[in-house]
Amino acid sequence: MDHDLWELSSLAARLTQYACEVGARHLDDGVLRAQFTQEIAYLGQAVVDEVRTGNLSAEEGRDALEQAYRELLAQVWEYSRLVAGVTAGVLQISTGVAVCKLSLGAGCIIGGLPLILHGANNIYENGLNIVNGRGGTVGPVRRIYQDLAVAAGGVNAHGNVAYGVLDLGLSAYSLGRLVLRPGTWRLFRYIEADKARAIKTMSTHSIVFEVGIDMLTGEQVIVELRDR
Repeated sequence: MDHDLWELSSLAARLTQYACEVGARHLDDGVLRAQFTQEIAYLGQAVVDEVRTGNLSAEEGRDALEQAYRELLAQVWEYSRLVAGVTAGVLQISTGVAVCKLSLGAGCIIGGLPLILHGANNIYENGLNIVNGRGGTVGPVRRIYQDLAVAAGGVNAHGNVAYGVLDLGLSAYSLGRLVLRPGTWRLFRYIEADKARAIKTMSTHSIVFEVGIDMLTGEQVIVELRDR
């Protein structure tokens, strides 16, 4: 029994340590960070006490601590995904604005404006999901896709698929569009040789982030297709 309690206490300590790391990474407010860590620590200690008093078996206690760790890990992943969604939305808007500035009207309509609209919608949805602590927010742009899908005889899931597919298309457009090469300077009109594909001017970190967001979007599209 002493060995079981020692093992459970060690698991509880590791859970608390992970909570400290999560709080330091994601919670800027010191009071909230302390409260969060303390709640996880109390949870772990409560499980150990329940085993010590015989209300739970050692195996049940171990299962409870491992389940708490899995739930915390899932919450961290979901929070990180939402933050990434907000960041991606900001990048979409900035890219859309750049496209409108550097291209003729047609380029703005085809690529710039959709990027701005999708970016604003992604910020809205992911931002509200973070604030509310739950998913399911539907932004106004996605709602238009859903309404069009329903009007065409489909369901909301079809609109979500169309929204996701266009999001992926806009990402491909952003990576493949022509931008000025770094350091290019001319008094008069730029020529094609002064330009390069955007992906060739991006850092490895930016490319990995863009691909990661695309993978998450693709996963959402697959889920919608599977569950509809």
